[in-house]
Amino acid sequence: MKFIAYGGAREVGRSAFWLTEKKRQILLDCGVKLGEKVEDPQFPEGFEKKIKDVAITHAHLDHSGYLASLVAHGAKPVMYGIKATKDLVGILLADYQRIGKDIDFDERDVSEAIRRFHTYQFKEKFRAGGYEVRLYNAGHILGSAMIHLEGEKKVLYTGDISTRGTRLLDGCERDLRADVLIMEGTYGDEELPGTRESIAKLIKEIKETIKEGGHVIIPSFSVGRGQEILLLLESYMKSGALPHVKIYMDGMVRKAMKIYRQNIIYAKEEVQKRILMSADDPFSSKHFYVPKRRDRKDVMEEPCIIVCTSGMLSGGPVLTYLKELSWNPKNKIIFTGYQAEGTRGRKILDGAKSVEIDENEVKLKLKIAELRLSGHAGKSELLQFAHGIKGLKKIILVHGDEKSLEAMAEPLEKKYEVVVPRMLEEVKI
Repeated sequence: MKFIAYGGAREVGRSAFWLTEKKRQILLDCGVKLGEKVEDPQFPEGFEKKIKDVAITHAHLDHSGYLASLVAHGAKPVMYGIKATKDLVGILLADYQRIGKDIDFDERDVSEAIRRFHTYQFKEKFRAGGYEVRLYNAGHILGSAMIHLEGEKKVLYTGDISTRGTRLLDGCERDLRADVLIMEGTYGDEELPGTRESIAKLIKEIKETIKEGGHVIIPSFSVGRGQEILLLLESYMKSGALPHVKIYMDGMVRKAMKIYRQNIIYAKEEVQKRILMSADDPFSSKHFYVPKRRDRKDVMEEPCIIVCTSGMLSGGPVLTYLKELSWNPKNKIIFTGYQAEGTRGRKILDGAKSVEIDENEVKLKLKIAELRLSGHAGKSELLQFAHGIKGLKKIILVHGDEKSLEAMAEPLEKKYEVVVPRMLEEVKI
């Protein structure tokens, strides 16, 4: 058995991991790396047509964004994942095809990729690429899964995981059994702040701005953080902890809300009960408003909260709001998620006084705040997760920059064989 990373090795983005032994072959995730320039997996020429089976952990484009390109390049793979993942991949790929630059696939390729997507429930056994496979809850976003494969050895691939429960999701499955663990290390060199601490800061920042008569912009990833933030704001507004102002949902975050509601069986039980056993549906809150494109300037007339895409300011309606609201120091933009190098979001957090939008320089006079509401696990949580895997002998660390992965490797090497692979490096299992 061998492992090769065609993306996601010593970097965050374009996860694409090849697992093969004898007649068994499967690709784990198939994403792109988003930033100033989109980077695809480094597949050798002609390799894509050899890919027959692809298991997808979750819908984020750094794990699924190359699926339609595979089809466009002549591959005919069968894809596997949870139903919520299939539904979310469909809207994300369609949106990526519509607004992305240098896209090499079209609407038909997106439709064909989704047609090839086979869905399973958590813990349901099925066969893929010659392996016996089960999917376990990863706690990252709705439908996110860890992939457990059994061939000559048992292998567990985490994808992105969160050990903490959230307002919507239970934390990831724990104490599984595997010989080999392929584990993410996005935050492998740092501890993430407690959820309560982050939420308290978010509420404080919003209250300060609304009190001053300002507007709050919260750039959000359309799937995952956006839904968590919206339901969190709805809950605090309902309780009176936040003043009653309009919460605008704009961009893909709104479409993703609908899919979350349709797939609520993958949310934690208490959320399901709240929806199914009462008239109290948080997804249909009276506080939520959806502006039409032509009405976006009307949103600026009174203090409000705007939750919209894109999370790194790389495109989407957030740029319209930023252009209109950047001049006023009463307004505020609050970053709640990861900002990749080279993105507008990273430039602003690094102290830029202006950014370019639609070839115009936009000066930034509004307030800037940052907090962490991450769907990932921090260093100690990742270490604890790894130590809980029964029968574990070898760990392959991926989906993190070199500094993060090396920081993870050091304490794990005391007990396990640990590999931090480079791109295209062949790792024997």
